[in-house]
Amino acid sequence: MKSGNSSFHRKLGLLFSTLSLLILSCTGSPTTRIKPYSWDDPYWKAENYQSKDPESVLLTEGDLERNYREVARIYTEGGPKNKEEAFSLMRSRLAEFGADAVIKVQEKKNKNFEGIVVLFD
Repeated sequence: MKSGNSSFHRKLGLLFSTLSLLILSCTGSPTTRIKPYSWDDPYWKAENYQSKDPESVLLTEGDLERNYREVARIYTEGGPKNKEEAFSLMRSRLAEFGADAVIKVQEKKNKNFEGIVVLFD
């Protein structure tokens, strides 16, 4: 009887450990994900990246009154605490790639944000 009880406790401990790891992996810090429209676009070749100051990346919930080319979508993940944090995450990430702006930024039901990455003509 004793060995059956300890087997149950081991299984319960393993289950608890697995659930704990899953919960911890889901509660990471907010980040971003970029999904290019086409990886074949020459813009995504490493030699075309030119970093810029994050503050120079424009973000808007609307559209722009200038010519641009849409190249990707950007998403936040991990639920930023507010719009300002989401915009900061997007700016920082896109500054690495030299993108010019993110337009039509929307808050999603899951407290994350998404927008369209554009390059100016």
